[in-house]
Amino acid sequence: MILSNDTIAAIATPPGTGGVAIVRISGASARGIAERLTGRQNLSANLLKPCVIHSADGRQKLDDCMVVFFQAPRSYTGEDVLELHCHGSHFLAQRILEETLKAGARLAAPGEFTKRAFLAGKIDLTQAESVTEMLNAGSELQLRLALKHLDGDVAGAIKKLRQDFLALLAELEAALDYPEEIENPRTQKIRELLLSARAETVKLLENSRQGLLIQSGARIVLAGHTNAGKSSLFNTLLQYDRAIVTDIAGTTTDTVSEAVIFQGVRFTFVDTAGIRDGKGTIEQLGIERTRAAIEESDVVLAVFDASETPTAEDTEILKLTTAKPGIKVLNKDDRATDLSKWKKFLSGEFLTVSAKNRTNIDALRGQLFDVSVGAQKVSSGVVITNARHMGALTRAQEALHGAETGLISGATLDCVAADVRSALGFVGEITGTNASEAVLDEVFSRFCLGK
Repeated sequence: MILSNDTIAAIATPPGTGGVAIVRISGASARGIAERLTGRQNLSANLLKPCVIHSADGRQKLDDCMVVFFQAPRSYTGEDVLELHCHGSHFLAQRILEETLKAGARLAAPGEFTKRAFLAGKIDLTQAESVTEMLNAGSELQLRLALKHLDGDVAGAIKKLRQDFLALLAELEAALDYPEEIENPRTQKIRELLLSARAETVKLLENSRQGLLIQSGARIVLAGHTNAGKSSLFNTLLQYDRAIVTDIAGTTTDTVSEAVIFQGVRFTFVDTAGIRDGKGTIEQLGIERTRAAIEESDVVLAVFDASETPTAEDTEILKLTTAKPGIKVLNKDDRATDLSKWKKFLSGEFLTVSAKNRTNIDALRGQLFDVSVGAQKVSSGVVITNARHMGALTRAQEALHGAETGLISGATLDCVAADVRSALGFVGEITGTNASEAVLDEVFSRFCLGK
């Protein structure tokens, strides 16, 4: 991959965002273009200076601006970079851009400034992608993680993982190249290195589940028998009446969903039809949709009626929800008289709440955050939020699993080494160490102009 030697330009600020618009120029001709448009000679680096912008032919004044010059290699792209700060009219910025193109630049492709920064070695691919994460952040938590990625926490974790893979590969290749010097090629050291490398890969993958939930949000399904108070709890969690609530069992016959932001994460709550032996066709369809909603959920709130005793339907709910992360909730604790049967029935940790009186609702929200996202993992350690990174790690983990299986089953060491090389290649795609042009085009095509 070769860095282009032409000069690019684009508007770096979206329309209507403030009193200043920025036209950015990067490349060998950036200084010359600026001198032609502004009439200023010998621009000093890293100093914001006033200037007058003229058309490329010098005949028309366009604006009174500020200009700042960043000299290569101490710039974002590693090239000479110039920014023209004009008044915040998008029409004016577009006019200045047109004159910049007439003066010798070409229009930048989406993400081309950041792509040049990557190709110049200023940032790696994970840091480049963190730029779009910052721009698209919809919550404080997403922004905080994007900043950590820009600072290189993902890059550092992947670098360490590659070092582990290389150490393992070195041992394998030594066993292949000098078998007479190694008493037993399948040494304990090779096994230990392989298990350690796979464990680190799995750890990053486990954290990536939390990361993807932070990016896309968590889907929380409320499941329970009819009249357990699911709709009331649903409304209480949303803090407004979204679902119809009555004392008539089976009022909710279809799934109802609504989203809220809590602690920087988007939670989509789904109220479902109650689980029971419904007699009507519509009710049966609602129950089937409940089962499907549970399958598609990230977390299940299994809701039980504390004012009643456990029923066959409650047993069915426990069976349906055991395969998913979840919280057992005893609702209507304001009407409960004896919880001993429920303690025996649930045989584990549960939370008593009252949707009517809002008892323990804040505690429930906190548990939902911990179960779905994992507060401790967010506050410490590396959290992968990028689906591309997760896919590459998954393929690397599968390759290491193949290497481990081959080592146990007695496969030749060159086959084991081939699997490790594949894993090394997959993690290299994450930081861009060996990313193909197609991968780079896909990554940077998601950027907007000017970035």
